[in-house]
Amino acid sequence: SRDPSAAFQQRMAALRRPRERGLLCLAALLCAVCQQGADAQREAPAGRLLSGGRRWRGGGGGSRRTPTRLEETGSPESIIDTGARWRIRVVGSGRFLYKNGMSIIGTKQFFSLFELRRAASGAYFIADHAGDWLRLNSLEGADGFERLEAIKYRPPPPPDPASDAEHSAVVEVEQRSTGVAASSGPTPSPFWLTRHASGAYMVQVSADGRWYLCEHAADPQKLVAAAGGTVEGVNTSALFELQRVVAPEKEREQEAAPPGGALSFVERAKRCVMRKGGRDVVLATYHNIGMMDWASLFWGWLKASAIDRFFLLELDGLTCKAARALNVSVHFECATAADMMLPPELTHIQKASALADWGTTAESAYFKFLRWKLRFVELLAMQGVDVLMADVDVLILSPQFVPELVDMNVDLVISSDARQGSYDDNVHCPCSNAMYQRYTFDWVCAGLFYMRATPAALWFMRQAQEMMDEYTITDQDAIQAVLTGHTQVAIPQDKKRGNVSDGVSGAAARRAGSWLKPIWLEGLGATENLRNMRGTQPLNAPMKEPMWLRLLSAQKAKGFTWKTMPLERYGNGPILVHHWESMFGRSYGEGKAQLGDAPGIGGFRSIHANCNTKSWLAQDVRSRSFLLQPKPLK
Repeated sequence: SRDPSAAFQQRMAALRRPRERGLLCLAALLCAVCQQGADAQREAPAGRLLSGGRRWRGGGGGSRRTPTRLEETGSPESIIDTGARWRIRVVGSGRFLYKNGMSIIGTKQFFSLFELRRAASGAYFIADHAGDWLRLNSLEGADGFERLEAIKYRPPPPPDPASDAEHSAVVEVEQRSTGVAASSGPTPSPFWLTRHASGAYMVQVSADGRWYLCEHAADPQKLVAAAGGTVEGVNTSALFELQRVVAPEKEREQEAAPPGGALSFVERAKRCVMRKGGRDVVLATYHNIGMMDWASLFWGWLKASAIDRFFLLELDGLTCKAARALNVSVHFECATAADMMLPPELTHIQKASALADWGTTAESAYFKFLRWKLRFVELLAMQGVDVLMADVDVLILSPQFVPELVDMNVDLVISSDARQGSYDDNVHCPCSNAMYQRYTFDWVCAGLFYMRATPAALWFMRQAQEMMDEYTITDQDAIQAVLTGHTQVAIPQDKKRGNVSDGVSGAAARRAGSWLKPIWLEGLGATENLRNMRGTQPLNAPMKEPMWLRLLSAQKAKGFTWKTMPLERYGNGPILVHHWESMFGRSYGEGKAQLGDAPGIGGFRSIHANCNTKSWLAQDVRSRSFLLQPKPLK
């Protein structure tokens, strides 16, 4: 049935409303940074696990914490970022600190990477790798606790002073008039450290030391401000282990070896070859450091499914070493942008390690990443090996995954991205609403495909790249167009006249003349309609007939063949959500979350957690889902 259960409706409502989550106590992290000194370049010893202690239930005794203003501590933008990034695990619960939306929660599997900046006053400021700063919300939650959140703190640029003295005078006036050093909006919270006998630290959130951070006793995903505790009495819910994932910039500069090592691209590719079904296959993936938490889950399922190697295209110069720092469980080699041999305009990216910009302009980091991805596949196929390209949010659940794809015996086998089932999140998953699902019956997904090393397949891959370059559309829209003659949600554009889909209008943008207009679907909100264009989505823009006939003729001449993977065996995000209560949200052995007659969970060979379903998984407070616990299938 397409009708969601009551539990499903409650879960969807939780996804849509802002969630207040707490921050895990940051003791060991700040301890390690403190021990490192100003350069923050040495690793800290892990704190001892304290046994027999109870969890703190913070209580303020009716008092309220007095927030500290930035002019009392210094502001984070004036402090140099060393470049080091850390993963943090609470000793007591084993949960990692993770930014989910703008909430800070603790999860068993997912984690964010954080930077710390120490002010001259001794206070610390903490930001996630995307640049959002942690702040204690001054509005108490429903349970009476203040909680931490992430905020976008973007101070205005300083004035252009004629002298240092003039600059100081201007800043002083601004501080008196606004109450903060640089911004009139929410500002990051400072934190203070008190050393515990174990070597870890208690984290105070007030200058007088009366208030501290503590994991919530009833909900371990939350961290709250509490009062009245002492450093002598703190237990494991306020002690944290720090793992350095990215070295400081100075340290990285001293390491001259490239991520790929001294081996050539061809030699690295050979090290990743698997022999499956009588063919040489390379499993390829790509991501930046912003996806390291999901990558660790990806690795776990590779190992559980008897896949012992893969080839990683890193997008930022940091990911390869970070993966090695996290002790990846299977062998891998690294490729870089330099290996792709693309023009400079496609390889120069600022802040490539941050979360990708999802715009489709030719200049966006996201677009360039996708372009590298298809070039990566082409270069591997040119070495005579088949390529299995899988995004890191594809979880491979069966040892039969690769052999069955090989046995399909066509040039291209690509996953389906058709919308089916009860998932309804039209913002994050276009056309997932039941009224619009019929428009997606032939949609394919570029996040998972198997391509043979044949002349016809190479022709196809080059056509898709040309389509991306000519019309400034994503890899998924380009592949869809080559296969079926229409895009999914992109409006192909005249590259010389700007970007229609990014809101450029007038003479700056123009739809490409070789394409017809898309279908326009109204938004589902009460005030969303085609007249005001709120929430509208362009859909399935088709080629004009002469262009499509030429492409079909070329496919036939090259002998190109392809198939779509069946959703009942290779599921996508909507399938994951639809079967959550009956299968994917369960632990091993419950309901359909068990081995069927064929290897795999419930008959699935893989599940792709796209369409914002990572947030769905992160809400699994108890980490009950078997998807979060990779293990070999017997």
